[in-house]
Amino acid sequence: MKRAIIVLVIIAALVGIYFVYNGSSKEEPEVKYMTAPVQRGTLKAEITSSGTLKPLVEVLVGSQVSGTIKTLYADFESEVKKDQLVALIDPDTYAAKVEQAKADLMSAQANLVKSEVTLEDELRTLARKETLIGKSSISQQEYDAAKTKADAAKAQVLVDKAKVSQAEAKLKEAELQLRYTRIEAPVDGIVVARNMDVGQTVTASFQTPVLFKIAEDLTRMQVHTNVDEADIGRVKTGQLATFTVPAFPDTEFAAEVTQIRNDPKIEQNVVTYNVILDVENKDLRLRPGMTANVRIRLTEVPEALIVPDQALRFIPSESIVGPTNLPELKPGERRLWKLENGNNIKPILVKVGIVGIEGIQIFTNELKAGDKVVVEASVRKKTESQSRGLRFRF
Repeated sequence: MKRAIIVLVIIAALVGIYFVYNGSSKEEPEVKYMTAPVQRGTLKAEITSSGTLKPLVEVLVGSQVSGTIKTLYADFESEVKKDQLVALIDPDTYAAKVEQAKADLMSAQANLVKSEVTLEDELRTLARKETLIGKSSISQQEYDAAKTKADAAKAQVLVDKAKVSQAEAKLKEAELQLRYTRIEAPVDGIVVARNMDVGQTVTASFQTPVLFKIAEDLTRMQVHTNVDEADIGRVKTGQLATFTVPAFPDTEFAAEVTQIRNDPKIEQNVVTYNVILDVENKDLRLRPGMTANVRIRLTEVPEALIVPDQALRFIPSESIVGPTNLPELKPGERRLWKLENGNNIKPILVKVGIVGIEGIQIFTNELKAGDKVVVEASVRKKTESQSRGLRFRF
């Protein structure tokens, strides 16, 4: 009995030692860093946007008179010269108005001649009355009546002269409307759109109907693009740009910023400004209305020290580096973490230059091309047992 108790005590002691021994294992964090190399090269700062190709000068040709289109002398892609006849609105109605205005003018002129003859007659009569009244051969009443008729004849001449002027003005208006039935090209160019057909009625009332769109010179075009308000302050006239179009995705076309318009465009609380870029199109590959994916080059820095922007955003947690007492950053400073030998990381203070499409320019003497900076870190627990267990043999 005594021996059995001793054996049980020994077994209990061994089991206790086993659990205490295995319970003394400790958990240590295992950190895995994702890094990016520091690079040295040319850094380009650019703004990207999309826009539309438009002719440098696009003229809308309309009609100032209403009527039926009688003849079209131009079609899509027709080359036209300035003052060339491109369409004719039926002129018969307006020609009749011209003839009516001419007749009204002739009538007004005839009435003027008649009133002038009447005036001369009344003036002769008045002269005779003046002689007679001087001899007291007629009464004052007869003289006054003659003078009144002479004054009335003078007034009638003035009225008839005014009517002649009105008739002349109406004739000019009728002739002008007749001339407007001939639609002529205002510039040399190419017809890019035709909106009417022969026989169609044109109604010119409050808004002038557009018959043709004529692009003056397609060898020079413009890209109209919208730049976000956050970037518009960095865009200047004279800056160079490149763009591509879906029709030629592998070809980059050169352009230059020529206008920055102040009229804002607001859509869904997003404010943008229209930026105009001039483009040479001597081979006529670019067409009006094409979508352009634009990159405006702001600046270019050769031999820049470049890091990805994720490296400047990375901040290690205390579970990785433990409690730290890092100094506060001064204005213009940023902090990077450099990966050194032994999976250790070291804070590096840098100053930031331009932001480009390849990354961000930094200034520091503690980093060189090829060094690795941390962009992300992951932590997991690792158990290091001081013993894999005890084996008991009885």
